[in-house]
Parts: sequence; C-alpha cells; structure tokens
Amino acid sequence: MTKYFFTIISFLLLFSTAVKADAQADAQILEGLNLIYNLKFDEAESLFKSFQKSNPDDLKGFFYESLIYFYKALPSRDENLYNKYIDLSEKVIQKAEDKIDRNENDIDAIYYKGLTHSYVSLLMLSLNKSLLKAASNGNDGYRILTSLIDKNPEYYDAYMGLGLYKVALGFVPEKFRWLLSLIGFDGNIKDGVRLLNISKEKGKFTKIDSKVFLSIFSLREKEDADLTALKFSEELITEYPESPVFRVFHSSILLQYGFTEKAIESAYLSLELNRESFKEEIIKSSNAVLGTAYFRLNEFAKCIPYLETYMKYVNPEDRYNVYQFTLGVAYELTGNRSSAIDNYSKVRNDFIDERDGELDKFFYRYSREKIKQPLNKFDSLLIAGMNLRESLKFEEAVKVYEGIPAGGYLEKYNTDDYKLKYYFDSGLTYSYAGDNEKAIADFNRCLKLNPETETWLIPHSYFELGKIYNRTGNKSKADEMFSMIYEYDNFDFESFLDMRIANYKTK
Repeated sequence: MTKYFFTIISFLLLFSTAVKADAQADAQILEGLNLIYNLKFDEAESLFKSFQKSNPDDLKGFFYESLIYFYKALPSRDENLYNKYIDLSEKVIQKAEDKIDRNENDIDAIYYKGLTHSYVSLLMLSLNKSLLKAASNGNDGYRILTSLIDKNPEYYDAYMGLGLYKVALGFVPEKFRWLLSLIGFDGNIKDGVRLLNISKEKGKFTKIDSKVFLSIFSLREKEDADLTALKFSEELITEYPESPVFRVFHSSILLQYGFTEKAIESAYLSLELNRESFKEEIIKSSNAVLGTAYFRLNEFAKCIPYLETYMKYVNPEDRYNVYQFTLGVAYELTGNRSSAIDNYSKVRNDFIDERDGELDKFFYRYSREKIKQPLNKFDSLLIAGMNLRESLKFEEAVKVYEGIPAGGYLEKYNTDDYKLKYYFDSGLTYSYAGDNEKAIADFNRCLKLNPETETWLIPHSYFELGKIYNRTGNKSKADEMFSMIYEYDNFDFESFLDMRIANYKTK
C-alpha cells in the first residue's frame, strides 16, 4: 500500500512540475508578445532567443522570433526584412516537420507548421509577391489547421489562422467563386469572423492579433453606423496604452469612421509615444493620418506639412499616389499652382498594373489630368463637399452640393463626367444624411449619363442604390441593382467594389 502511495505522489509531483514549467513557458512567450505590441522588438527578440536556448525543442521561441520580422516587413515592405522572415519561417516549418516525423500527433508542431504557412501566405499577398506561392502556402495552412481542429477542437489558437483564410477567400470576386468550389475551398467572411472571435476569446497566444484582424474585418459601409471595428481598436489602446502602433491604428479607424478631430488627437499621441522600434514607420503613418485629417477638415494649409513629412519617409515599394496627389491638391487650393504641378508630376505609374495598384492607377490618371488642367471652382466645391461629408458634417455638405446647381456650375461645366461626379457625390451625401428619396433620385441621374472617363461611378451607383433599397426593405429591387453591377467590367476600383459587396452581404 505504501509503495503505491509513493508511486502516486511521485506521479503527481512530476505532473505538477510539468504543468508549472508549461505555465512559465507560456508566461515568457506572452511577455515577448507584449514587447512586440509595444514595439520593443530588440527586447522581444532577445527574450525569444533566450527561450530557444532554454527550450531548444519548443517551437514557440522560433515561431515568435520569426513573427517579429513579419511585423517589420509588412508595413515597411523592406526586401531584406522580408527575406529574413522567409528564412526564419522556413526554419520553423522544417523544425515542425522533424518533430511531426518523430510523432505524427504532436499537435503543437502541427499548429506552428500550419500557422507559419498562413502567415507566409498573408505576407506574400500583402507585399504583392508570387501569387502562386502565396496560394500554395495559404492552402497548406488551411489544410493543416483544419485537420488540427478536427482532431482537437479545443486548440483555440488554431482558429485564428483558419479564420483569416476563410475571410481572405470570402473576399474573392464573385466571378471567380466557381474556381474555389472546383478546388474544394470555401471562402466565407461570416464564418471566418466567427472563428476569429473564438481565438480572440479562448486563444492563448492569438487574442490580440485576432482583435486586430477583427477590427479590420468589422469595418462596414459608413451609413450602417456599425461601431464594432472602433470598439476593438479602443480595446487595443486600453490594453496597450503605451503602444504607438495601436494608437496610430486607432487613429486610422477613427478617420475611416469620420471622427476626424479625434483621429488627429490620437495621431498626435502616437507620435508622442514613438520611443521604441519602428520609429520611422510610426512617423510616416501618423503624418499620413494627420495630413489626410486636416485635408478632410478643409484646412489645406495645415494639411501640407504633414503630407510633406509623410513623403520624406516613403520607400520605393510604398503605394503612395493618393498622398502625393492630395498634397498637390492642397497646394493648388492654397494658391500654389507650381508646387501642385510638382507633386502631380511625382505621382508614379510603377504599380498601376499590380494586384494592389487600383488606387495608384486612379490617382495617376487624375494627376495627369490636373497637370494639363488646373482645379476650377466646381472642382473645389466638390472637394469641400466631399470632405464635409466624410467628416460627418452632413448638413453643411448638403448646402455645398445644393449650391452647385444654384450657382450655375452644372451649366458652366456641362459634361457628363462633371455631372456624374456631382450627382454621385450629392447622392452619397443624401444617403449618409438619411434622405433616401433624394439619394435615389441622384443615383438614378447617374445611370442616364454617358461619361468618357468616370464610367466607374455607374456600377458604384448601382451598389449605392442596392444598399438603399436593401435597408428600406425592398430586397427584390436591391438584388436587381446589385446584379446590374456585373454588366460592367474593367472600371476603376472594380476589385475594391467586389470586396465591398462581399463584406456588405455578410451583414
């Protein structure tokens, strides 16, 4: 009896020691993640390297060291950092495969192999690398993490990688969905968000990353007044008040929602907190927010120095045409035509044919037009109205738009392109302000025009009409409007509109 008693006691002591060691290891990894979120990259890397020496057979130290370079490469687009991440991620995958060869049921090894493939795919897509390699890594991650969850549904961290992949596939344009079905993959934004919520609530190491992704994927159409994305970004700055990256992220979400003055306050604070790694990226991002925000407030002189600072920090791989063009417009609206032309001339055509080049292509076209033809009064009124609308000042915006025909500008600039820009912007303002009748009237006017350059606004008008009919309960009319979008092809912001449609239909 005594022999059995001591055997049981020994087992319990060994088990207790193992649990305690696991808890200590987890605490170290979480400490390293907190250092990453506060942009203390050097300290985080030192901690993970120390963890590797103490725990050479534990993949966590190697995976999270690689993650530092993922976070460095993603916003900077630096080729050396990208290659460093790829090198580290390949080592993680090799180590995981070695462990799986020894024990095919090693769920931690299976997890880190699947998650690494998912992150590689995400980075390759974000940096416009090989689409084939991105798809291959994404497929591997999806397959591995799906298998893991089937075996162990309580491995909650795995839900994040799987959720990300389902969301990404859910944004694939509708005309290509048949191909996904053919190869056996199912994109579903709503289900992906559900999985991300599971990892946010129950994951061990993925709570914060899941919250960041949920904030991004929770952005809705402005008139929906859905504050979920903002709620998540507010939680991030509450949990990490000293993190400049979460602060500038929050600033961008505020700006997206139209809370322009609050975005300015938050961006200033991100600059005050900018004391650790990644200083140049924080300066660049914060000044982009500040420049855009002051432009939205129609304070063009204040906008200029911030966008000038932003342009000092851009790298050759950045897609910066929107800011270069906006800077040119700001100079022109303050009376400096020569500086405006200088900035319009710097707008590049480097990436206009790339997968992520829609915005650059659009503003490259606009910059060429503005070099030839300066902004006129009609242009300046459209800009003023747009900025008021995007800053949620709907009554003031309506007055600007209603003043345009009253001032005779539709007759003076009597082209279908100008009329289309006017009626679309006016319709959007009425829609945001809740005046559906006037919004429908303006969008229907758009459909009757035959523009030379602004054709893209016609399928976008169908989308706006579909949303109005949908929220007023006329589903059949809404479906009719949405279906008309697909009568158009090869127009500006086509991919972006596809993504908006996919996101809208998940409500």
